Amino acid sequence: MVKQCNIVMIGAGNMATRLSIALADAGHNILQVYSRTLRSAKLLAEELGTNTLYTDNIEEIITEAHLYIFSISDQALSDVIAHMPSCSGMWVHTAGSMPMDIFDAYTQRYGVMYPMQTVSKERTIDWSQVPIFIEASNVEDITMLEEVARSISQQVTQCNSQQRQALHLAAVFACNFTNHMYAIAEQLLRKQGINFDAMKLLIRETELKAENFSPGQVQTGPAVRCDYNVMNKHLALLGDSPESELYRLISNNIIEYAKHEIL
Repeated sequence: MVKQCNIVMIGAGNMATRLSIALADAGHNILQVYSRTLRSAKLLAEELGTNTLYTDNIEEIITEAHLYIFSISDQALSDVIAHMPSCSGMWVHTAGSMPMDIFDAYTQRYGVMYPMQTVSKERTIDWSQVPIFIEASNVEDITMLEEVARSISQQVTQCNSQQRQALHLAAVFACNFTNHMYAIAEQLLRKQGINFDAMKLLIRETELKAENFSPGQVQTGPAVRCDYNVMNKHLALLGDSPESELYRLISNNIIEYAKHEIL
């Protein structure tokens, strides 16, 4: 039986929504949701249950919780922390790129709980397989934070801020940039009246190879073959567009990797 933790969720966006629902389902008590937008706080609180309070006034945040999870944008984090009421609970953020010691001037108990997953409010995910990377300012709190994280995930790892920043950077390449490439592919196909479904089997096979091999070892395409004839044809199709420059940069990077036997 998981020990129940009383939690205040600071934020009501994609990560805050999915994480708070997962924690509530694991038996934790989400006492309150704070958001700068009252409607967002209300919607999430109502989804969590009738006992969850909500507010858009930071001065009204409950001060008796065990854990305060800041799941907000990096730009807003410093300002919200600076205006938080004093309390004895542990403060953690969920950001990949922000250091743990952003809390240092305001509380002695702090840490990070970084779920490395892309999430949307509308899509349910299997939290048991989501890697969660944790860090804390003292041994006692890392134990508590690990217990909370393990109540929703089987993949919990301690790492420092430098390691987590590297994880976040890698995730941007593996997820955010990759998804943008899908968006470009969809646009190219749409111009020719072709549905993006034509790409989906190719995408799934690429994902399976990445899961089972080192991605560098299974790189394919004209760039790794140095097939300039094909690449020039592609560039001609792209014409004078931002995508043309992107194609050049990525192709040249693939070629350089191959030269140095990174692939």
